[in-house]
Amino acid sequence: MKKGDIIGPIYFCALVALIITFLKPFVELTKAYPLQMGFFKVGLLGTFGECLKMRLRTGSWKITYPLQRAFVWGLFGIWFAWAFPVFRGGVATELIAKKLWFGGPTVVKAFSKSLWINVFGGYAYFMMLTHEYINKIIEKQGLVSAREFKEKLIPEVWFPCLKWSSIPMTILWFWVPAHTVTFSLPGHFQVLCAAMLSVALGFILTIKK
Repeated sequence: MKKGDIIGPIYFCALVALIITFLKPFVELTKAYPLQMGFFKVGLLGTFGECLKMRLRTGSWKITYPLQRAFVWGLFGIWFAWAFPVFRGGVATELIAKKLWFGGPTVVKAFSKSLWINVFGGYAYFMMLTHEYINKIIEKQGLVSAREFKEKLIPEVWFPCLKWSSIPMTILWFWVPAHTVTFSLPGHFQVLCAAMLSVALGFILTIKK
């Protein structure tokens, strides 16, 4: 273990401890300002995920253009704050309540919402692909054409295949179960959970370069 490795866990644990210590005002702020809080929560934790990805790939925690990456993660936090209520409410009131989809205990309903947002809605794959594209723009510090972006993607990693390490397969073995847990939580904790999962995304994207 390198000397700098202690900084990453301390940063992550400090954020978690801060949330736990000020849980009540944290929840109140999330309810009052969902988009702004989504921006900061995912911005801070998603950037940590980027650092984790870099550490696992290169041995260094340092990332290029950290402020730009943090800003992009913050925008994804706003995206999360919009997407989760849409699928949470839509599946519950438009599908389950109208008998267009099966109901059941809380965990079954949460699984249904996760299935819709990740598989039928395509959220997880589109989110990861979009983030990868924006990362290429940041790395290049300029626009990346669709052709250039496609050439940089490894087909067996990013496009549908049955390999366990492919990005589409992570939807089944990671995102659906993970978002089942997310949708089992109260609404004001769901974006925070998604922010925590953005750290996991940093690990997932190190499966293959």
